[in-house]
Amino acid sequence: MRVAVRQLLDRYPAATLQDVYKTMFQDRFGVAHLLSDRAKVQAYIEQETLECSEARESYFEPCGWRGDNIRVDLHAIRDGKITSDELTDAFMQSAESSITADSTALAEWQREWQMIITQNYDRLRKLEGFEQDSTNIAEMISNGRYVVHHSHTYNTTYHPHYRIVTRREAERLNLK
Repeated sequence: MRVAVRQLLDRYPAATLQDVYKTMFQDRFGVAHLLSDRAKVQAYIEQETLECSEARESYFEPCGWRGDNIRVDLHAIRDGKITSDELTDAFMQSAESSITADSTALAEWQREWQMIITQNYDRLRKLEGFEQDSTNIAEMISNGRYVVHHSHTYNTTYHPHYRIVTRREAERLNLK
């Protein structure tokens, strides 16, 4: 857990606690909460690919400490490494195998999130807006909500354009 948080914050120094939470949640639950019909998913991927501008260091990165799910950057499509059809297939297959966010899995997630905070507290408490984000996340969870978006700071600093796929699906895409 410590290594994953350190790597995340080294790669994205403007990330907030909200962004750390989002990344770790994505690793645990994948993309099931985003599933829609295939045609809409592919159309959205193609539209968002047009928004990609800055070059990226790599086309994929593990989400959290488990490495169960991988962020595949849409620049891979823009740069001709994969097609939108291939990423859509990987995304849809990943969604089918994502963990169901039932009460047991969410209770486990709450314990896991607390471990992540505890093991990384010295580093996380230094993040901009830590106290407010910590309060917001705790309130969100207590109200039965778990999914968050990237922070405004993260979005404006890094302009993320990616889709989450399982490690297996990422390996099938064969991105280097």
